[in-house]
Amino acid sequence: MKPYREKILMTYKFLLETHEELQTRTINVGMTGVMADVNSVFKEGDTYNFDMDQFRDTSDTNLNKLVGFFDELETVMNSLANLNDITEEELEEMEDTIND
Repeated sequence: MKPYREKILMTYKFLLETHEELQTRTINVGMTGVMADVNSVFKEGDTYNFDMDQFRDTSDTNLNKLVGFFDELETVMNSLANLNDITEEELEEMEDTIND
C-alpha cells in the first residue's frame, strides 16, 4: 500500500473513533441537560439505542453546536470514503495489520 493511501485510511479510522466518541458525549450532554427528565426514567443497567435526531433543534445552544459538528464530521467522512473508495474490508485489513 502506498504511504499516502495508508495515511488516508489511518485518518479515516481516527475520524470513525472520533465520530463514535462525539456521539456518546453529545448524548451525555443532552441527557444531563435538556433531556434530564427523560434520563430520570432510565434505571441503572437499562439500554437504549439513541438516534441523533432526538437531540436536534433543542433549546440548548451547546447541544445544537455538538449535533451540528457531528453532522459536519459525517459529511467529511462520507466525502473521504467516496473520494478514496474506502471499503470496510480495507479498514479491517488495515486493523489486522496494526494488531499483528
